[in-house]
Amino acid sequence: MANTSSKFLTRLEKIRIAFLFDHPFLSVLALSLKMEFRKNPHEVFETNGTHIFVDSILCEQIPDNELKYIYAHTLLHILLKHPFRMHERDKAIWNRSSDIVINLLLSDFERIGERPKHEVMLEKFRDKSVEEVYNILYEESSEGEEDENPNEEKLDLIESEGETNAAMEEMDTIIVQAMGAALKQGYIPASFLEMIKEVIRPKVDLQTLLHTYMSESFFDKESSFSYPNRRFIHQGLYLPGYKHERSRLKLMIGLDRSMSISQSTFSKFLGIIDGILRMGADFEVSVIPFDERVDSKKIVQYDSQQNPVELSFEKGNGGTLIESLFEYIKTQGEMDNTLMVLSDGLFVIEKAPEIKTLFLISQKKNMKRLERFGDVFYFDL
Repeated sequence: MANTSSKFLTRLEKIRIAFLFDHPFLSVLALSLKMEFRKNPHEVFETNGTHIFVDSILCEQIPDNELKYIYAHTLLHILLKHPFRMHERDKAIWNRSSDIVINLLLSDFERIGERPKHEVMLEKFRDKSVEEVYNILYEESSEGEEDENPNEEKLDLIESEGETNAAMEEMDTIIVQAMGAALKQGYIPASFLEMIKEVIRPKVDLQTLLHTYMSESFFDKESSFSYPNRRFIHQGLYLPGYKHERSRLKLMIGLDRSMSISQSTFSKFLGIIDGILRMGADFEVSVIPFDERVDSKKIVQYDSQQNPVELSFEKGNGGTLIESLFEYIKTQGEMDNTLMVLSDGLFVIEKAPEIKTLFLISQKKNMKRLERFGDVFYFDL
């Protein structure tokens, strides 16, 4: 094993030298990470986000050009924090989603080696984040859709354990150093730079973001006992609530049925909304599923005196006409309320809606286009 490891290190050193001239950010990353030799359960290279575990026996079967590609592939898993971002997701689907994103990124690079045949490449996912790819693949698997590439299955990601926050902070420092070296030397595709910026940008979870948005939109800054918090009255506790400009807050949620979103994900979203609203307002929520039209028979409503509803919605037929949602709300005379639209953003919109609108979009590439029509947030749970 020692002799095998020595031969492999010689091959690896040649690859690192090549990275130094062609892709300095990979060179910095490679030199900063710990490498351990062992018999891996699945792949030649495996990573938990801070270490690279190498099976040097398996490496003997791989040509140098493919080894260079696989090494770069593994380094990008670390650079994009894929093990840390896995959380409670399905491991196999997350591995596949991460591989798809990385292989599409590497297709924009020169002198990166040769992609092995078993590395999955699906062009339809270009410019999508790993979370977006995962959501689509997870939805397809739950609906029993046939896999386009059933033999392209790898498990090179190990779920990160221990103090992940400290590990991620340490990785941020290494990433900044690596990208600093890259910007001084050589060409980097814009798609790759944008993805790296997203990784090191401070994260704000959806619950915090929506809480801030709704507080600023609906509630005065001052709390008052004149407006008791209804959430605790049934316990005999009279706590101050937020004063509100109107006697009842009406929130309308437009649910795009053509997007890939599961019942459980939407229920989680509705739970976040409900928890925020019950902090201090008399409210009414209307959930309006739509695609090419609004089916008024499917609309569900509940208020502050009721618990959130168990909503069952059918998948749409494909098309999305956002104007059908706006027209429905207009006919109901609800234009002084607030609308949240959950969608992938794959719809045509020509003018800003008359009602105050927050677009919660599941595909980041569609966000920029919608900014002039209302407030836009990225939606991922």
